[in-house]
Amino acid sequence: MKLYNMIFVLIVMIFITSCSKLIVVQEPEMRVLGGKTLIEAQVLGRYRQIDESAYQISTLSSEEDLNLIMVSTNVSDELSQGYKEALIRSMFNQDEINLYKTNYYIGENNGGYLSYIAFDVSKPKTSYSEERIKYIKEIMEKENTDRRTIAEYLILSDPKLSMANIKEVETALYRRNVQKLIDNSYYQLPDSSWTVYSNENTNS
Repeated sequence: MKLYNMIFVLIVMIFITSCSKLIVVQEPEMRVLGGKTLIEAQVLGRYRQIDESAYQISTLSSEEDLNLIMVSTNVSDELSQGYKEALIRSMFNQDEINLYKTNYYIGENNGGYLSYIAFDVSKPKTSYSEERIKYIKEIMEKENTDRRTIAEYLILSDPKLSMANIKEVETALYRRNVQKLIDNSYYQLPDSSWTVYSNENTNS
């Protein structure tokens, strides 16, 4: 009888040890650093690297110059090409997008992408024709598609990530977009309310 009791206790100890090891493996992904999860912090760092590389290639003028953009060897040629094109297109569209931001037609939502906010959230400063408004929505959707392409590239080029982490990557994208806000542009807070960014409020 004592032998059976010892075997039972041994089995329970092995089970508890196995469970504790499983928890230790999963725990780092949930760790919070300064309000950010470990994954969000790492992805935000990679977004900063992307912004730096975008600045360095701002003088590119031909398709051949795309080869100068550093990409991961962990992804397919198709994904690499899509990432390069999205990065270049997004970079060159920023001036125009910022114009429509400061005129209160589009804003940065809390999901990491742009939203059309005119006449709903905001009162536009400039009146545009229906044709121009259609164009604004088109360039906004292109920018959102490019952001999604870049987000997917960040995931698929990192062996530690999967598409299950897309929300954390998009949260990092939102944080990055807030850091890059221009004066007098709308952005959405985590509680889903909208506000206007001002350098004066930030510096005060």
